[in-house]
Amino acid sequence: MTVNTHEKGAKVRAPLISYTAEHKQIALAGRKVYIAGPMTGLPDLNRPAFSAAAEYLEGLGAKVMNPAILPDGWEHHQYMRIAIPMMMECEVVAFLPGWQDSKGARVEFTRSRAFALVQVALDLGTPVDGQPVVRSHRALMV
Repeated sequence: MTVNTHEKGAKVRAPLISYTAEHKQIALAGRKVYIAGPMTGLPDLNRPAFSAAAEYLEGLGAKVMNPAILPDGWEHHQYMRIAIPMMMECEVVAFLPGWQDSKGARVEFTRSRAFALVQVALDLGTPVDGQPVVRSHRALMV
């Protein structure tokens, strides 16, 4: 019997949801994590939030892929041609707040769901000295 990618993803996510309900957080130490979130149209392309996410994730022992380190000056589709392969090398995708309003992050969500990558939501706390701070993460339930 052939199992399509969507069915495989459901089989991977079901135990994750059970684990998360019991333990409240997904362990990220040693895991490869890609950061997804809104960039276009935001001040400094939302790089401060991406940097805060990277700092938080690295503090948990994750190996982080941060697309906000890419240089300025390219078209959206060119960034996505780089970002999607970055994401596909990871096991987990961490979504910043506002990702639902981002064309690129929605593509990353769909692709990561199709390939059964673990999806987590990052929660921002009160900014410190005007800079964003990530305070926690949880399973992304959509």
